[in-house]
Amino acid sequence: MKKREEEILSRAKALFSSKGFHSLTVSDIVNSLGIARGTFYLYFKNKDDVYRRVLEETVSEISKRLKRLPLDRPLEQLRENLLSILKLIENDRETARLIFYHPYRLNPEFDSILEDFYGKVLNLIERALLRGMEMGIVRECNVSVVSRAILGAFTEVGKGILDGEIGGAEEAVDELLSFGLRGLLEGR
Repeated sequence: MKKREEEILSRAKALFSSKGFHSLTVSDIVNSLGIARGTFYLYFKNKDDVYRRVLEETVSEISKRLKRLPLDRPLEQLRENLLSILKLIENDRETARLIFYHPYRLNPEFDSILEDFYGKVLNLIERALLRGMEMGIVRECNVSVVSRAILGAFTEVGKGILDGEIGGAEEAVDELLSFGLRGLLEGR
């Protein structure tokens, strides 16, 4: 990727994150960079094109952080993946805003980028649950329901970190895992 293209994508990401898709214009992007509109159009067809690329780059960055650890350590894999993503949220709020607050039903192509990503995350969670059941450390459960519950809890905790309502990633991961492992009731 060319340096100018990277600059445009980086600035567009920041602007989409702060202004939202609908409020942002190509003029906003080019004016913030001090470049001519023609320069923008050398790399992108229109605002939709640059937004699609920003989403693809965002999903790619998050996907790189998800790791498959050896199958004999599903709890460690879950903890490391949760912590990695929550730390990304802490450190890169622009990325988090794009993932958590993407305006669905804006464009089916945009939606499919994120739906594919969330499908991959669900698949990772489901495999970890199934492996945990095989090993006898996870109770028998409806993997489809539980994996979605885990993803939903994680998503809401991520939004809480992003919005400043929840402390840091380490504490959040510890609490998520404690909740997942022990539930809410005191062990009586």
